[in-house]
Amino acid sequence: MTDAHAFVLAGGRGTRFWPLSRRAKPKQLLDFTGEGPLLALTLERIRPVIPPERQWIITGEDLVDAVRAVAPSLPAEQIIGEPVGRNTAPAVALAAALLESQATESPFVVLPSDHLITPADTFQEDLRTALDVVAASPLLLTFGIEPSRPETGYGYIEAGDGMLPGTEGAVRPVAAFVEKPDRETAARYVATGRHFWNSGMFAWRSDVLLGALREVEPEMVRLAESVAAAGTEGRRLALEEAYGRMPAVSVDYALMEKARNVVVLPARFSWNDVGHWLAMRDLWTKDSAGNAVRGDVLAVESRDNIVFGEDRLTALLGVSDLVIVQTEDVTLVCAADRAQELRAVLDELNRRGDERYL
Repeated sequence: MTDAHAFVLAGGRGTRFWPLSRRAKPKQLLDFTGEGPLLALTLERIRPVIPPERQWIITGEDLVDAVRAVAPSLPAEQIIGEPVGRNTAPAVALAAALLESQATESPFVVLPSDHLITPADTFQEDLRTALDVVAASPLLLTFGIEPSRPETGYGYIEAGDGMLPGTEGAVRPVAAFVEKPDRETAARYVATGRHFWNSGMFAWRSDVLLGALREVEPEMVRLAESVAAAGTEGRRLALEEAYGRMPAVSVDYALMEKARNVVVLPARFSWNDVGHWLAMRDLWTKDSAGNAVRGDVLAVESRDNIVFGEDRLTALLGVSDLVIVQTEDVTLVCAADRAQELRAVLDELNRRGDERYL
């Protein structure tokens, strides 16, 4: 697939990785593995299939300069700053409209900027398969991840019966998108073999995507097309005007749950959405007591903790199942089973009007 494009969504704020992730340097710009920022790893992973001249990034307007520093090989006009976050549907509509304005009906993929995927060559093979499928057929394709556990923090995709004709058995029709389940329901999903984690990765042609969106969100498409028509010089003002009227809605809810031509490609690669601090148990080396650590950490009679320290020793004695994060100006101590609730801390800081730590 020689003319495919990729749009990487990099507007998230990574609040569940506070206090390391901040407004000015959110999760996608951080290095959790020692191999580089998550955004840089994403761009490098797709490079053998889609080179930098056809890579685009949609991020927050206030993050454009920081993103350019991470992605210097991309053309400057292909790093687009949203004046305000409106979830994924407006970004996807804008992506398709920009390609259509270039008189191309190229297939393109939409990828989050902050996931870790291995091995890269298997991902690239699946990426090529997805692009070939949507280039040949008017389909909306999503990548499904085979569940390894009854996870309650993800949405699920239920695959329909059989394989889709004309796709060499690569994809399956989608029967339903399912919201985050309780544990009993998640265990049932895993047992069926018909359910996949919703990865938030998609592939389609620009004309197919816009046609489907026009049926459910015609005003969103019109606003996206007004931005594309403004050209590079007028884009900033057009974005402000359009995003002032855009709804805040995910592409799953706005389109994928309603469309009839949706298919799922079961991924063959390993996937980690790096969703919160507990993900570090899979990414960082653990000591004999199960402590996952980065930095200078001394753990005595302490088990199953996640510890990040900057520029100073973090010493633990007789504690377990904690998340401890030391930055230059903040120390976080959190029960591991509440690591997904850090938004409550940020809400309290906002309530106090204290922006120093946001």
